[in-house]
Amino acid sequence: MEIEITGGSARPGGTIDLKVTIRSKKALKIKSGQVELTCTEQWWQKESPRDSGQGKLETHSALKQPLVQSFIADTEITDSEPLVRYARFQIPTEAPPTVHGSIAQMSWEVSGRLEMESGDPVTKSQEITVLSTPVVNSGRSAADLTEEATFTGCILAMVLVNDVVGAGGYLEGELRARMNVTDQAKSIRMELHSSEKAGDRNDESVRERITLESDVQLTSEQPYVWAFSLPVPARTLPTVQSGHTTVSWRLKAVVDTDTKAEAYHLEREVQIFTST
Repeated sequence: MEIEITGGSARPGGTIDLKVTIRSKKALKIKSGQVELTCTEQWWQKESPRDSGQGKLETHSALKQPLVQSFIADTEITDSEPLVRYARFQIPTEAPPTVHGSIAQMSWEVSGRLEMESGDPVTKSQEITVLSTPVVNSGRSAADLTEEATFTGCILAMVLVNDVVGAGGYLEGELRARMNVTDQAKSIRMELHSSEKAGDRNDESVRERITLESDVQLTSEQPYVWAFSLPVPARTLPTVQSGHTTVSWRLKAVVDTDTKAEAYHLEREVQIFTST
């Protein structure tokens, strides 16, 4: 048995089309055949808040109800021609997308099962990738895409073109600084951070970093503007909050100076999606 995805849209609310091909080396009678679409979430559960370990690995279905379809029943197959059947699934609108992170895991799979008149059942399964869709609030002003932080030594502002971006795209905008003192900047950079939570386990990572300028003197005589275009990795995790799993993303601006032990910085949450 072979299962092939022949079309459709693998995103929440979309439909996917399947082609099931059955080949046999001898004549057989098939009692029934079913295909199932599953989504499995895994996370870690600690026995108690005082538990210092990683916790116990848990898995369960992320779907509210099973997605099963029959595609064949009471059929004889010969060894001459392959038998082809078709099935279609609609992915639930509220279903989570595929996530393969360092700890966060949401896996989608299509599996088929043939019950024979005699002999063992025949099974076949393959993983599919369900994409995520952007959640965009239209009509936002430039102020809605601006983040500002005030320090004794300076005022930092981050002005974004957009804070919702697809994997493989770019987060673009300007970093602006107005100094109250003269300072030597070792590094001025933009960073993209991801945060994963799977039950009682967490992981933080810097996924991308670009340097806008380094070793430059900043004075109070003029405002500074650095345009940036930060690439989002093409193979990456979408923003998700479902069940025990959360994936979030933050864009962080950093101005690291000689005089201040801790760098000037500000950040804001951004949304990453995986569909085109």
